[in-house]
Amino acid sequence: MRENYVKMRSDTDTYIEICISNSEWTNEEGGLFLEEDYRVDGEVWRVHKNDCDPFPSKPHAHCINGRFAGCKLHLGTGQRYNGHQALGKFLAPKQFSQLLELIKPKFPDITLPLPK
Repeated sequence: MRENYVKMRSDTDTYIEICISNSEWTNEEGGLFLEEDYRVDGEVWRVHKNDCDPFPSKPHAHCINGRFAGCKLHLGTGQRYNGHQALGKFLAPKQFSQLLELIKPKFPDITLPLPK
């Protein structure tokens, strides 16, 4: 990985090049936002452990690419949400199990699936 740096190209250039190899985000209480992306059958899910909006579960997942892009996923029931609205649709059991198996190593302190 490249180290963080800020560099002026020359005395005549009018821009600054900034490279940040790793960034960490914190909430108001100082807790780290942990995010990780997981690919399951064509969808890419991003898991948020410390999202500022913990609905529908804490943690929960956002579909960031695929058929369900824009939906949230409850990590206990597998139900999909559009914002705070339950869609009455669930991720297929095989896909849900696969996603949970991918998530478990990243968040070993959380028992998955979450309580309903």
